[in-house]
Amino acid sequence: MYMKKIFNFALIAATVCGISLAATSCKDDDNSDNNNGGNGGNEVETIEGMSALEDDQLADLICKWTDTNYSDLTGSAWRSKTYDATVGLALDESRPGVRTMPVGTLEEADSYAVSALSTLGIDYETPSGFTFSNDQVGTVSYRHGTDANTLGVISVDVKQIPGLQEIRLVKQLPENAGGDPYYQCGDLVKYKNQIYVCVSKHEYGQEARFITVNDQSTHSRGSFGYWGVGTDSVYNDEMAKAEVIGDWLQNVVCDYAMWQNVRGFMDEAGQEANMKQVVPEDNKIRASFIDFFCHDGAYIPDLQKGNPLVGSGRKDIAGMYWNDDDVNHMIFAPVGFLLADKLRYTGVTHKWVPYIYLTKGEEFFKVYYYEHELESQAGDPSHFKFKALNKITIEPKDSLVGKPTFDSSDGKTHIKEGTYTVCLIGMHWTHDPWNLDKDQVFKSVFNFCTDYLRHPKTSMRNQARRTPTNWLHRNITSRSLTFTDKGSRNKSYEEVYHQ
Repeated sequence: MYMKKIFNFALIAATVCGISLAATSCKDDDNSDNNNGGNGGNEVETIEGMSALEDDQLADLICKWTDTNYSDLTGSAWRSKTYDATVGLALDESRPGVRTMPVGTLEEADSYAVSALSTLGIDYETPSGFTFSNDQVGTVSYRHGTDANTLGVISVDVKQIPGLQEIRLVKQLPENAGGDPYYQCGDLVKYKNQIYVCVSKHEYGQEARFITVNDQSTHSRGSFGYWGVGTDSVYNDEMAKAEVIGDWLQNVVCDYAMWQNVRGFMDEAGQEANMKQVVPEDNKIRASFIDFFCHDGAYIPDLQKGNPLVGSGRKDIAGMYWNDDDVNHMIFAPVGFLLADKLRYTGVTHKWVPYIYLTKGEEFFKVYYYEHELESQAGDPSHFKFKALNKITIEPKDSLVGKPTFDSSDGKTHIKEGTYTVCLIGMHWTHDPWNLDKDQVFKSVFNFCTDYLRHPKTSMRNQARRTPTNWLHRNITSRSLTFTDKGSRNKSYEEVYHQ
């Protein structure tokens, strides 16, 4: 239950924009939104609007284990406050700091621990025995249990959550502690003017997971400025947790019956105009959306290098060209990616934008091998590390399979029946010079916050307007809500549709 692909703009350029982009220096009649931001002078980097890693780590724990959302943790005052733990159930009144959550299996216990502690650097493959300690965050550890019912234990010492000492992940609750969950997969709630859909198939006492997508206007932005080159524009706040996105893909988007149900629930609730906040609006858009996630060209671990799945000579970044300042300084706009978690960076050197990617069957092992060979994907788990999340099965009877219901970049459908692994990959880059080909050396910056409906080239804008409902003009943003389902309505959220 606690578990989660994407595409590359070289494909989007062919599909959405209808032309092949080349990384050449050229000007057009309209140069709006070029985001060059060059400052001249020494090549010294500046960082604006980005939070420190320790703040992100602490915020993750608070939002995971209390009734607090990321949007509530603004400014700096939140660090000096305390928050009441609401994770799991307090079964022993004499020990309120010990919370219990049923997970069923050891695999699910590990999966929950990885989801909760991913920002701290826990390894999804060997989570038991993990310990984290930081003066600004606190001390947290995870180990497997020692009795038949206790599958895992998370020990907690975080001053902002003083009422929480331990989370016990158990096979099942005592008989007198059970009940029925209030929320079901497909239920709809509203929070801060966005509709969220429940994507988890959880039990009483487990974590209910909700997601909203395509909420670009609600996300704040940050930048990395590189004097003499330009400015990276990035989303600097939290997207939906990767595990929640995985549940959304598995239980809603790729489940034809549930996808149809959610569309029906939105209609019944009078929210048809907001359909794009919870699911693709029709089957053509749904198929186009998933198709990109099933293509080798979607695999881009290092923006300034070649794609190892399609040959190291090909530079996918060429298809992301946006604008240039001069022949050696170029601006690229990766769009259409299903973003997850939060951008990470180390000092002023390395940056990662995490996104979701699907890989079919045994092709997963090829991706797994490449990811573990790349320093950018397997080096520092506190900033970013590749993760394999849940698995999705696409049935042969699903309309996603067979004759395409959309125009793909190469006239084919990349969606086949079978099982896919949902992976979390980080688009990594530095501001070091790099070679687009053997003759030219470039310095580049990236804009993750733009929309091809605002491309500086008129021809590109016009091509993008031909598919106005397509999800691929810009990066797909999201937010998630998670809380323990204790069998009653969560009054923090407005009920839109309850089954």
